[in-house]
Amino acid sequence: MIKRIHIYDLDGTVIDSSHRYRTVHDKNGNLRIDLKYWRDHDNENFIKYDTLLPLAEQYKRDLADDEIYVIIATARACVTGDANYKFIKDHLGLPNHFIHRLGINDKRKGAEIKINGIKPLLNLKQFRNAVKVFFEDNIDYLINVAYAIDAHPVFVKSNQGF
Repeated sequence: MIKRIHIYDLDGTVIDSSHRYRTVHDKNGNLRIDLKYWRDHDNENFIKYDTLLPLAEQYKRDLADDEIYVIIATARACVTGDANYKFIKDHLGLPNHFIHRLGINDKRKGAEIKINGIKPLLNLKQFRNAVKVFFEDNIDYLINVAYAIDAHPVFVKSNQGF
């Protein structure tokens, strides 16, 4: 029986991809992720240098626990067989459920991707009474997603949380 659902963001929480991450100032002077730079470095030539962060050990333990349903909810675009998918499979292990951007033309905000991917699962009978825990490094996503799905928020401090 599923007693807990653990939902993990990837970048800055379980994976350090900071070598292919940078920020820029938008027209209002606010810092934001440089999506062009990220997309230019979102391929096997750069992903192979990603490394695991300490939370990855808990993720792996959760995968081995039959009472925990593990979800990766990321704004990355991941397609079965691409470099992102391969890195996750080879270094973390595939989750029970995977929520991600549907290709480069998917322009949804990260919180929207995560909420819309998680909410339908929570209506399933086996998950109705499960305790939900959401691990995230972007404080805005953390607040919005945790509130929308009634999850315990866990903030993971990182230099990638924009």
